Amino acid sequence: MYARFERAVEQYCPDPLVFAILLTLMMLALAFGLTDTSPATAISAWGNGLHSLLAFTMQMCLIIITAYVLAHTRAVNALLQGLGRLPRSARQAYTLVTVSSALLSLLCWPLGPIGGGIIAREVALNAQRRGMAVNYPLLAAAAFGGFVVWEMGYSSSIGLAVATPGNPLETLMGGTIPVGDTLLAWWNLLTIATTVATVLLTVFFFHYRHRGRTSQAPPHRPDSPLAVEARPGLVGRLENGRELSTLLALMLLAFLGYWFATRGLDLSLNIVNWSFLALGLLLANSSLHYADLFANGARVASPVLLQYPLYGGMMGLALESGLAEQFTDLVIRTASAESLPLVGFLSAGLINIFIPSGGAQWAIQGPTFISAAQALDVDLAVVTMSIAWGDQWTNLIQPFCAVPLLAVTGLKLREIYSYCIVICLASAFPMILGLYLA
Repeated sequence: MYARFERAVEQYCPDPLVFAILLTLMMLALAFGLTDTSPATAISAWGNGLHSLLAFTMQMCLIIITAYVLAHTRAVNALLQGLGRLPRSARQAYTLVTVSSALLSLLCWPLGPIGGGIIAREVALNAQRRGMAVNYPLLAAAAFGGFVVWEMGYSSSIGLAVATPGNPLETLMGGTIPVGDTLLAWWNLLTIATTVATVLLTVFFFHYRHRGRTSQAPPHRPDSPLAVEARPGLVGRLENGRELSTLLALMLLAFLGYWFATRGLDLSLNIVNWSFLALGLLLANSSLHYADLFANGARVASPVLLQYPLYGGMMGLALESGLAEQFTDLVIRTASAESLPLVGFLSAGLINIFIPSGGAQWAIQGPTFISAAQALDVDLAVVTMSIAWGDQWTNLIQPFCAVPLLAVTGLKLREIYSYCIVICLASAFPMILGLYLA
């Protein structure tokens, strides 16, 4: 049965851009069918939403590119390739890729799919040389599976937002929610471990099912450096020397030091971007080398520039038409004190397919779920994390989120999507259990 499902996914799974267009049409149909929105109002809301996430899109592109560059500097890339040579068996290979991706995702979410994808590629190349039976698309799916815990860690958009003084919902919540009650809570840490273990067991299931069926890694690295001819004279020395890139890195580090000294551990996407930029500049061979790596990283991030405005349009349509509020109110009316976290998790997972942004989801669902939690006397920290967990959960079947990993591994979405669907379904169980234990 699964073989037929796998063939169907490979045959009918669309390109991520086509997927985004189809979701847009579906959102329009829902707005027309479930609300009294007129065609003119719907198109206006969609069009106004197209540019609503441009600043966020730039931040996302920078975090992907700077993380990509950092992962491809000589020192970090050598470390990642060294990790890829560690496994001596297929089980060790899948374990390394899954756990490494999860740890990187907990540290900073773009590093998970990018660094995990690089490790998966190096493991596959090493397996090819050693005659080890591994399936390359499954290795890539394992790397993407590790990404499912990112909202539980250091770069959690929702977890950090509710802990930040002055956040838009602070008054409604009656204060902030410290990370000790969310990201560092025992039930969140336990669920990280059980979710990663579940992903790994699911990958092992596929490995034993495909025993003897191997898939070789690409014969070339899709991220090979651009060939640039060195120029003579002062300009050539400036381009190929480390002085200017090191100076810029030190300026950035000085700014970051002042930021943390005056504001404490105040993290934002901008600060993460400047941190990665500074580290990448320090580790690059020269200013020109960094520029070359950045150009390669821009190729990885380019689908974000094309697709994210479409998701901004969907978000604008969902908000302006009242569709998102209508859906959230509907699920709230069916919830009880015991089921509210589960309802938050499942509804966030569904909304994430149309709006793949944790911050945007929290803006849509946060006010209603906070009010419901207060009315039903449910722990706000648990309800908050239920939305965050739902957001990260269906990232596994959101093609937009797979773009960086696909670019690094050189694979197509259809080659890993059937694995991702099953891993997504399996990972729901430990997260739902974690919500009930909280």
